[in-house]
Amino acid sequence: MTGNVGEWSELYTLFKLLADGKLYAADADTNKIPDIYYDVLKVIRAQGNDTLEYCRTAEVKVINAGNGEEICSIPIASFVEQTDKLLAGLKAKKNTKGAFELPEVWGFAESIKCKTLKAKSQDKADIRLMVHDIMSGRDDTFGFSIKSQLGSPSTLFNASGATNFTYKVIGHKLTDDEINTFHEFKKFKDKFDFLASKGADIEFVETDNKTLDFNLKMVMTEMPAVFAEMIKYYYQGKSHSISELTDMVAEAGIISTLDNKVFLRHKSKEMLTNIALGMVPNTMWTGDYEATGGYIIVKDDGDVVCYHIYNHNAFKNYMYANTRFDTPSKSKHGFGNIYEVDGQQYLKLNVQIRFVK
Repeated sequence: MTGNVGEWSELYTLFKLLADGKLYAADADTNKIPDIYYDVLKVIRAQGNDTLEYCRTAEVKVINAGNGEEICSIPIASFVEQTDKLLAGLKAKKNTKGAFELPEVWGFAESIKCKTLKAKSQDKADIRLMVHDIMSGRDDTFGFSIKSQLGSPSTLFNASGATNFTYKVIGHKLTDDEINTFHEFKKFKDKFDFLASKGADIEFVETDNKTLDFNLKMVMTEMPAVFAEMIKYYYQGKSHSISELTDMVAEAGIISTLDNKVFLRHKSKEMLTNIALGMVPNTMWTGDYEATGGYIIVKDDGDVVCYHIYNHNAFKNYMYANTRFDTPSKSKHGFGNIYEVDGQQYLKLNVQIRFVK
């Protein structure tokens, strides 16, 4: 079995939670909150056509959820040992690009009937847990999305042809030579500095994909225009930070409220939360969360903490403070070139959102 750091981190989370038996909450800076935790009663995992339950008591029993059959029983000490081995392997491979093997660890995974490293890509919930909430005294099952800090920063919002935004060139119509010069610049900041030197700017026209446009408008009607302006500022080289770009747009006065910064900070946090827990660009967003528990973070020291939707403020503040824009492939997604339609010049921009770490 081969996988990248993020994929192996999902298996690490399985091992770690079964080894420790507790999932701790985190504050907005990913610091563990010692007094807030959830007892892990079972981990539920789809394996091929079967759903397996890894039930944690004095040991870990693997149960076929379909027929209730006990498949095997493993000492908790084995999960502690394998967690340490997997963490050492991940740290050794931290700078490795692409997929790699960890044969000894995978051998143990196979012995507990694991067939895959990660959940299906279309499912925002990477792991499902039954936990006991000491605050409410209830046992509940939740789906969590897993993000690992052990490798390169994870992507939150993936770029595709569905994430293009169209702008029109205003202030100055570029000549053919000026368009060629614009295209020759490698860095987008240089491209936009060149446009400014010619008295030109760009103005948002539309979100190319109507489903994404709808999804953004589920946050607020003006969100496509606000998001597009954040993208524009990013490519102008003003910042890559979601929080900083939000404040810049608020100061620009695209919307008019009693306090633009307070309002747009809230709306950006709502948008990021929607993306984190279920919203994808090319599927209509109904407002229902797929990752019903929240986020699990695998920290770079191997600790595992969570942002539960019960602790909504810490979760949305974490998302807001720890996300940034990134530039996807221009050739793959078809953006970055000025073109003309019926005498009007246009430019498409595209973006993806990554975690800071």
